[in-house]
Amino acid sequence: MNDSKKFKNHLDTLIHCRLCPDMVGKPVHGGIPGAKIMSIGQAPGIHEEKFGRPFAYTAGKTLFKWFSSIGIEEEIYRSKVNMAAVCRCFPGKAKSGDRKPNPFEVKNCSRYIRFEVEFNRPELIIPIGKLAIDQLMEDQKYKLDDVIGKKFKKNFYGVELDWIPLPHPSGLNVWNHSAEAKILIAKSLDLIRKHPAIKREFFSKKKDLSPN
Repeated sequence: MNDSKKFKNHLDTLIHCRLCPDMVGKPVHGGIPGAKIMSIGQAPGIHEEKFGRPFAYTAGKTLFKWFSSIGIEEEIYRSKVNMAAVCRCFPGKAKSGDRKPNPFEVKNCSRYIRFEVEFNRPELIIPIGKLAIDQLMEDQKYKLDDVIGKKFKKNFYGVELDWIPLPHPSGLNVWNHSAEAKILIAKSLDLIRKHPAIKREFFSKKKDLSPN
């Protein structure tokens, strides 16, 4: 089976997945075969299934405003970055915001992140939100202030890669609004902008191959 067929089969399995009975929505994905940059969100919101892609509503507006500030526009980002999530279905509502996926659901859905890491062998992962950052952190006793604004290295599912975290862009995330947090978010975005994979995919000038 060739690589394009393998990835297509993976996406077909993913969108038909019904392993978690408490999930409310159906799977949403932003899979890009061969992408060397991967972002990992937490889980789709209530509107993402309708639009058929991750970060398609309010939190997405903030996220892509952040990326636009470093010269990366939304549709170009979506065409070049494999947009994954810890869980691919909407978990449902809680008293405040969306329900946090439970460990059973996270473990079930980890098979899809694992395939995409092993298949694409990304050079950079951008985890967005604490649940996504948790998947890459060895020590779970951390605060966002300890990790946002920094670059890390990790062997993740057998692939040596860098990862640069961002906080979740939800309006309910009060951490984002302090002056200190804004400085750390800007540092993370600058590290992302300067990463070799980002520079190559978004900012490299194509050589002029036309005859003189």
